[in-house]
Amino acid sequence: MPKLKNYKSRINNYRKSRIIFLWSLVCSAETIETKYFTVSLCEGCSLSSFAEKINATGLFRLDALSANGSDIRSVIKEGIDALFLEVCDALDFTLKSYRGNLVVYPDIVEVSKVAYGDSQIITANLPSLYVPSHNTIYISFRDMTVGMLAHEMAHAVISSYFVVAPPTKVQEILAGYVEYSVRKKMGLLP
Repeated sequence: MPKLKNYKSRINNYRKSRIIFLWSLVCSAETIETKYFTVSLCEGCSLSSFAEKINATGLFRLDALSANGSDIRSVIKEGIDALFLEVCDALDFTLKSYRGNLVVYPDIVEVSKVAYGDSQIITANLPSLYVPSHNTIYISFRDMTVGMLAHEMAHAVISSYFVVAPPTKVQEILAGYVEYSVRKKMGLLP
């Protein structure tokens, strides 16, 4: 009987996670298609604020966008794709083709609900996480940094690159290295 109960629990968790994933795509205020990601922004996330967060080093002058004919969406596309390529470069992995999802929630509570469900007490606050079964990065808009996004992108690349996923500790070490490498290259280390 315990095996059947465990099996039913896993099916319910899978159904719950699929509903949360589909709900996150339906409830997004903005959807931006980049070469590598489908970015779904929540209602409270402005495009300009999101662009500033991924443009931490000021590679693009956001006030000069209209003068160049570029719009904020193209800056976001360029920023996300450039960060993804930087993550692949840091890992020295080449992916022939990759498509993933990036879902941006307003805060930690919403991201934690993806991980733990709609429980009343959330013991761990997660600002971001990668769910391999959905090939989706979930991230808190309020807490998002370029390093955090690079860390989660590293998990996505590692998950896609290896046929058999490395142990969790190895994945965390690699993702931590990528985060450090990206932050160092962008001049964001203390």
